[in-house]
Amino acid sequence: MPRAKFLIDDPMRRNFVQVVSVAPLEAMLFRTIDISGQIEVDTDNILDKPAASFTVPVESLDGGIPLLTETLRSERWIDAVKFPKIVFSLARLVTPTTPTPLKDGVPISITAEGTFEFHGVSKKYPIKGEITWQKANENTARRLPGDVLRLRASFDLNLREHGVEAHLSAQTFGKVAETLVGTIDLFASTERPVIPEKMLGELARAKRELGQRLSG
Repeated sequence: MPRAKFLIDDPMRRNFVQVVSVAPLEAMLFRTIDISGQIEVDTDNILDKPAASFTVPVESLDGGIPLLTETLRSERWIDAVKFPKIVFSLARLVTPTTPTPLKDGVPISITAEGTFEFHGVSKKYPIKGEITWQKANENTARRLPGDVLRLRASFDLNLREHGVEAHLSAQTFGKVAETLVGTIDLFASTERPVIPEKMLGELARAKRELGQRLSG
């Protein structure tokens, strides 16, 4: 299986992206578990035309406090109505620099350059992380069907570069950092999960109840 496509599609919502703002007067964490996309890689050599992209709906970002979450999504910040999605696309792998195969269960450290489409602006950022490929077995089947690829990575995101100046307003000056620190932890698989209708209903109900608690 020299070339494989791994789908970022976990109905159980166990993947996540989180972004932290550490400013002089306050620290905040925003998080989402709503991530979709795919990673394509040659398992014999990850440097051979790798591709990756994933999308996060802005409406899914949660700050843990209803008022903070509402403010984050508002036009004063990232404007979920006008800019409903944040999209990441891999531009290139920087390291490793020599042909590198995936080995079952062995993490590979990577540095890369990727483009974030955020608030109507596309900008490239460096990314550091690791990928781990696991061939399908009884243990991985408890997570997702097929072969599984895990990506863990970190990145910085500059608000000013994307036209967001919430950190400069009188109300938030000193409370919002200009540069946010992001973390990604996700699993992708070569087979799309199939979830029984009953479980899908239970997941939808749990999601509604969580939303009601957060907004209440």
